[in-house]
Amino acid sequence: MKKIVFLAALLSLASIFSMAAQELPPSFAKEWGDKEKIGLEQGKIIIRNIKKCKNISIKKGINSCVDKVINCAEKINANYLAEIIYKMPKRGNENIIEQAVKIFEDVNLYKDIIYSDEKKGKSRALFPLVEQRFKNNKNGYIQIGSHLRMDMLSAYDSELEIEWGADGFFFHQQNVTPLMWKSFKAVKDGNMIAGICCFEWNDEYYVYALGGVRAPRIPFVIAEIERQFIGRIEDFTVFYIKKFDIKR
Repeated sequence: MKKIVFLAALLSLASIFSMAAQELPPSFAKEWGDKEKIGLEQGKIIIRNIKKCKNISIKKGINSCVDKVINCAEKINANYLAEIIYKMPKRGNENIIEQAVKIFEDVNLYKDIIYSDEKKGKSRALFPLVEQRFKNNKNGYIQIGSHLRMDMLSAYDSELEIEWGADGFFFHQQNVTPLMWKSFKAVKDGNMIAGICCFEWNDEYYVYALGGVRAPRIPFVIAEIERQFIGRIEDFTVFYIKKFDIKR
């Protein structure tokens, strides 16, 4: 009896994995583990610390919005890089692009993002300072200038771009002034990006994002920088996905 139950469990797991593998866009790389593929199928947010652009698991050509996200990271040659993937059924979520535009053009939402440092057992605002400097609206395009301060770093200026159309939704944010840590230039101007897109594939919507920085990789602090970097990316991503009204 135990063997039958065990076999049934294995078959069920194989079925879930097979379904996830078939439904993924064909250009997702083979290095994805079974746990990641199954988690994506179960509606989980998949966050991968891929470090460099060469490890991006989706290739160009599948969608123009995806291409733009990849180009953001490649342009700065990011050496701290995280990849985020999430998917949802198209049915019931046909207005997801409209939702994305409304959510991401609201810069004031940054004030509500909380960063939780599990190692230190502390939680605090990820962006203690948030100011919108200007906003330009065109047909299918929004540009926003902002003045921000991220926890533990100096204030900096950034520019946000939002585009949407037949191919989906694209969001891009990039710093235009340096970020300082005390007297040390932690990130040069233009070297920190966030690229997010939403596109349709096989009657489902995929959210694909890259968060990256080009910054010194100092041997004795790399692990701590990556830990905090991935933690902030995770809290930022989870915050925004929870803002959507997603039907499953």
